[in-house]
Amino acid sequence: MKATILLITLFLLAYPARGTVRVYVQGTNGLAAIDYECSAGEVVRAFALDVTVDQGQILGITNYFTGPSTAAAQGYGIFPASFRDSVAVYSGTNADWNASGYSPVAVVADNPGGTLPGLHSSGVTLELCAIWDPAVPAAIPPSRGTLCALQISQTANVTVAANLSRGGIVAAPPSVTLMSQFTGALVGPAITRAKLTNGVMTILFQGGELESATAAGGPWTRTANTSGIYTETIGAFPARFYRVHSY
Repeated sequence: MKATILLITLFLLAYPARGTVRVYVQGTNGLAAIDYECSAGEVVRAFALDVTVDQGQILGITNYFTGPSTAAAQGYGIFPASFRDSVAVYSGTNADWNASGYSPVAVVADNPGGTLPGLHSSGVTLELCAIWDPAVPAAIPPSRGTLCALQISQTANVTVAANLSRGGIVAAPPSVTLMSQFTGALVGPAITRAKLTNGVMTILFQGGELESATAAGGPWTRTANTSGIYTETIGAFPARFYRVHSY
């Protein structure tokens, strides 16, 4: 009986814990928010991600946390290369977290073959880490949240993937095996679907107000509809064109 208990105990100690971390894109007020969610409260130490757009450029980055994760404010605010290049440490942990240029965008020169070009291009590599006092459970980053948001030049399909050259998603502690899931999204004003059923046109859209016109070049008439769904009975009307405009 003792041997059986010992064997089970050794098996449990040797078998790594598993969890799933989902990283996904979500359109928010025209920005591409990079969000994460841990399925069972797993703790992530660091994210290294590649974000790309299929058209246009990534112009800027915002809505990111800076500094150590504490009981008062939690998040992934340590950006290794940017910290090295931009942050001045005055004494101990007293640092200028508002330093100009301090952001999650990775430095291409650190690894040219494994880093996307950066802002004002079609792809950026992001690196975000968290440090906290292990004796303060309230300082651990939350199991879900927003890592940052990206400004894009036009409506685009935004994809996110692990940057494996920088480790992808790293668990805390490292013994935990994380399964990663990545989901992109169409971000920006766009018509996502249109269908005609029994003489009724239904248009699904996102990111602004639907407008219509009788010619492809306009003039455009506002519908005052920003709900994301629009229906119109097709009768003896001339051909109509639709677009979504963000005011």
